[in-house]
Amino acid sequence: MSPKPDAELSAGRAKGLVRRVLREPLVHFLAIGAVLFAGLTLVKSLERPTVRLDAQDLNQLASYWEVQMQRPPNKAELQGIIRDRIDEELLAREALRLGLDKADMIIRRRLAQKMAFATDDLAQTAEPTEAALQAYYARTAQAYAAPTRVAFQQVFFSGDRPHGGAERAAAQALQRAEEDKREPQGDPFLFPLAYEDVGLQDLLRDYGTAFVKALETAPLGTWQGPVLSPYGWHIVKVTVRRAPPAVSFNSVRGQVRDAYLAERRAEANAVFLRDLRKRYRVVIAGVPED
Repeated sequence: MSPKPDAELSAGRAKGLVRRVLREPLVHFLAIGAVLFAGLTLVKSLERPTVRLDAQDLNQLASYWEVQMQRPPNKAELQGIIRDRIDEELLAREALRLGLDKADMIIRRRLAQKMAFATDDLAQTAEPTEAALQAYYARTAQAYAAPTRVAFQQVFFSGDRPHGGAERAAAQALQRAEEDKREPQGDPFLFPLAYEDVGLQDLLRDYGTAFVKALETAPLGTWQGPVLSPYGWHIVKVTVRRAPPAVSFNSVRGQVRDAYLAERRAEANAVFLRDLRKRYRVVIAGVPED
């Protein structure tokens, strides 16, 4: 008997089974799912973020190395530089993805500084005309003048005296000096009690604004006060006051131009920030700012 009819019968049964399986809805569902999964996997692989280093980046990295090491990097060192740069970029991107930059004061401050520098670059200020510079100088000439210089004497009354005693003692000493025409006496002091020639600006750090203003406006040759300083109270007698010589525009023209441009940039930045605030809603402790 020939085995051929049995083989043909088996093959026919197998084909029939395959046709029945292929007609099953579950098989259709699994096939479609497999195709979709393969497609999504391919799309995801194509959508992976890309880190690129172009020729300019490589030249910059090599230049930084050469500046620091005083020689060009060799092949192995350049590969290490590139690897470190890529690792840095990957870590930075992952940190941003995880939100590690949020609520970080240092990062926020650095970003704000970079934005401020960017707005400085964007605020292209036109070169000022000579008339504009001279008008600006006339308005700000005081800033370029040398400080007024004075010669003066002082009598000091220590702030360590209890119950406001230093101010009362200074007032009493001033009254006696006016009535008796005698030199008043006070407490020992760590700074000189007489200055022969000193710029008012040089006194600001040690004595403060109120003290310097008193020396700037006090009548010459008479005791004045009491004047407050960080150390206590003083009475002062200015004997010489020399106003600074006039500073010509031409001698400080470069400084005037720099200050003029800086002021224009500051004004442009203020406008930028004002407009920026309009794009955000600011809420402080639950209360809208405006």
